[in-house]
Amino acid sequence: MARQRTVSAIQMTADDSDKEGTVRRALDLIDEAGRRGSTLVVLPELWTGIGFSGEDGHVRLAEEIPGPTTRRLSEKARQWGMTVIGSMYERHGNLHYNSAPVIDPDGEVVGKYWKTHLFDAPNRPDIPPGYVESKKVAAGNELPVFPTAFGPVGVSVCSDLRFPEVYRELALKGAEVIVCASAFLSPRFDHWEFFLRARATENQCWVVASGQVGQEPTSGLAFVGRSMIVDPWGVIVAQAPDTECCLTAIIDLDHIAEVKRRYPLMDQRRPALYQTIGQTVGKIA
Repeated sequence: MARQRTVSAIQMTADDSDKEGTVRRALDLIDEAGRRGSTLVVLPELWTGIGFSGEDGHVRLAEEIPGPTTRRLSEKARQWGMTVIGSMYERHGNLHYNSAPVIDPDGEVVGKYWKTHLFDAPNRPDIPPGYVESKKVAAGNELPVFPTAFGPVGVSVCSDLRFPEVYRELALKGAEVIVCASAFLSPRFDHWEFFLRARATENQCWVVASGQVGQEPTSGLAFVGRSMIVDPWGVIVAQAPDTECCLTAIIDLDHIAEVKRRYPLMDQRRPALYQTIGQTVGKIA
C-alpha cells in the first residue's frame, strides 16, 4: 500500500515590529493545513521575526525552546495530529541559535536542529551594509535525522541549501523527506529553484521547502517566497504564488524506492574518491 502523506509548507511575511500578530497569522495558516489533513507542516526560517531591525533585533525575538511560542505550536500539533517544523531565534544559555524545533503529534519537542551554515555575506550590495549572521547566532554542529511519526525527516535552514554535503549526509542517514525552512532573499529565485530540485534529485528524496515572501516591513528586506514541494525525481509537484498561503500536496514516500530502483545512485557511490570533501579549505593536498 502506498505510503501517502499530506504535507504543507506555510509561506508568510514576518513583521519584526509585530511578533504577536506574526505568530497569530502563522497559527491560522497551520489550522488551514490541519483542515486539509496535513501530517507534516513546515514553517519558514525565523518565522516569528527576521531580526534585521537593529543590532539586537534577534535578542528581542529570541525565546527558550520549549517556550511560549513552541507551546502554542504544540497545541496545534496535538489538535491536528501533525509534525510541525520551522526555525526561530532560540536563547540557549549565553548564546543564541537559529533553531528549528521538531514538534511531534503529541505536542512534544522531540529535538531541534541548529542551523549549521550561517549566512555570512558582508559584501552583498543588496543588503547594505552586508549581513553576517554569525555575529548574531552560533552555528550548530550536528545534522540529525528525526524518526518522526511521519517518517524519517532531515532538517535544513536556508543557506544550508547551498551546501550539497548537508543533504547528502541527511540522505545517507536515512531521511526520506528533507525540509528546508527558508528566508531566501529576492531576487535569487533561479538559485532557489534549481538548488531545491538538485538536492531532491541527487539524494532521491522528497524536499519540502517553505519560505518568507514579500517584504519585511521594518527592514525592507524582500524574499523569494515560491515555497515548493519537490519529488525524488526533481519534479516540482507544488509551488506557492507570491502571497502568504498554505501550500499543500499529497506525497508518496514509496516513490523514493521506485526512483532508486530505476537509478541506484547511492549504490554507485565511490566514497574512496571523495576524500577531500571533508577537509578544510587550505588543508587540501
